[in-house]
Amino acid sequence: MTMGSDMRDRILNKAAEDSEFRARLLADPKAAIAAETGQPIPDGLEVVVHEDSATIAHLVLQSSAELTEAELEMAIGGQTLGSGHPVGAPGETA
Repeated sequence: MTMGSDMRDRILNKAAEDSEFRARLLADPKAAIAAETGQPIPDGLEVVVHEDSATIAHLVLQSSAELTEAELEMAIGGQTLGSGHPVGAPGETA
C-alpha cells in the first residue's frame, strides 16, 4: 500500500504550515497522519518521515518489485482501510 498523492500533499502542506504538526509527524508519523486524516494506519504499514536540510536531500524511489495480483487490484480499484473508507482524507480517493 502506498500513500495517495492527495493525502501526501495534504500532509506535506500541513507540516509546512503547522510547526507543531511537523514535530508530531517527525516523532510519530503514523499517529500524526491518523489524527490528521481520521483514519488509522494499518499495523503492517511502516511510515518513515525524513526532513531535508541544507546539506541533506532525500529521494524516494518506488519499489522495484512487481505488484502482486491483489496489490494491482487495489491500485486499480482504490485501497480501503478496515473502515471501508478510501485511503486519504474524507472525501478523497487514493
